[in-house]
Amino acid sequence: MIHVEAKDEPPDFDERVRQPGLQALERGDNPLPDYWRRCLDDLYDLYDGICAYACVFIPPVTGGRTVEHFAPKKKHRDHAYEWSNYRLVCSVMNSRKRDFEDVLDPFEIPDGWFHLQLTTMKVLPNPNLSPDIKAKVEDTINRLKLNNKDCIEARSTYYDEYITDNNPLPFRLLKKWSPFVAMELERQSLRRDGD
Repeated sequence: MIHVEAKDEPPDFDERVRQPGLQALERGDNPLPDYWRRCLDDLYDLYDGICAYACVFIPPVTGGRTVEHFAPKKKHRDHAYEWSNYRLVCSVMNSRKRDFEDVLDPFEIPDGWFHLQLTTMKVLPNPNLSPDIKAKVEDTINRLKLNNKDCIEARSTYYDEYITDNNPLPFRLLKKWSPFVAMELERQSLRRDGD
């Protein structure tokens, strides 16, 4: 996981999402209407299609992009229609995060808390973190299953395409499609010369 810079809400967000949502809250609607889906395209465009938790590009054709409520809407109904509570995530990560509140916020973490072991493609906590922060990083890795087979394969696919000698993936595309892998290659001084 990497730091994600929070983007300003779209100009029409209040009219399209917040105001209808506040009316639903006043009425006591249950379940809450999914007005947040009205801003999914904006969220996708502003965050360049990158899943905030898996740190890989979500191809639009998969239909796997979702609005994730960082503060769960079941527990924090008053945040259900707030742009600042939304994270662009793939549907798999959304289903893993669910209503749990033990996942670190990509808007709040600094880069460098999560490291990538390139030999195994496993995500690990930075060994220099304090014990309490390290435990929170480990909890996030475990909750989101960032080291399961599918996550490892996703990271490996981009990494393998970058390190191949036969028509390698340019670094600019690696950074666009798998920014965590790209950042770790730079941190570990493994970016190809001249790329």
